[in-house]
Amino acid sequence: MRPPFDIDLDLDYVFKAIIGTASPLLGVITSYQEQIEWHLRAASLVVGLLVGILSLVSMVKKLRRR
Repeated sequence: MRPPFDIDLDLDYVFKAIIGTASPLLGVITSYQEQIEWHLRAASLVVGLLVGILSLVSMVKKLRRR
C-alpha cells in the first residue's frame, strides 16, 4: 500500500528540483548573455515583421471585400 501523500515533503522535493535545474541554466545564460541578446534581438525583429505583414494582409483582404 502506498504511503499517504505528504504535500509539504513533496513540494520540498519539487522546489529543490526546480532550483537544481534552474541554477545551471542561469549560469549558462549569464555566460552567453551577449550572444543570446543578439539572437533575441533578431528573433524579436522577425516576429515584429511577421506581425506587420500579417496585419497588412488582413487589412487588404478586408478592403477587397467591400
